[in-house]
Amino acid sequence: MRILIITVSILILSSLAALAGSQVRYAPLTPELLSSGVKIIDIRTEKEWRETGVVKGALGLTFFREDKSYDAEAFLAKLKRYVTPNDRIAIICRTGNRSDKVSRYLAHHGFTSVTNVDGGVTKAKEAGVRLVPYPQDNASFTAVR
Repeated sequence: MRILIITVSILILSSLAALAGSQVRYAPLTPELLSSGVKIIDIRTEKEWRETGVVKGALGLTFFREDKSYDAEAFLAKLKRYVTPNDRIAIICRTGNRSDKVSRYLAHHGFTSVTNVDGGVTKAKEAGVRLVPYPQDNASFTAVR
């Protein structure tokens, strides 16, 4: 019985530690954040990429479709082909609303270093981040389909 109690206690503490390490950070996208080596995940739609341009070097992986529907499991499977749960990632959308939901979803699913880009690409442009036109060659922006 004592071993069972110890084992359960260890499992509970491990789960709590994992959750504590999976909190979402909130920061605007600035040139400094870009140069830090964080991997930018642009969850907007292709239509939005075409309208505003994209962050050079970002991974384009749409979460919410134009009709507002989504397939979270398919998104997660595709994302894991490009990043691991321990990679530093920043999730960006137009204003930060959709990326907040996705950031919290990823933190809940074991991603340990997630930043939600406050203000999205709208604020990023104001902060001096230069967007490049979409489509770009795969070296500049990878759009996952």
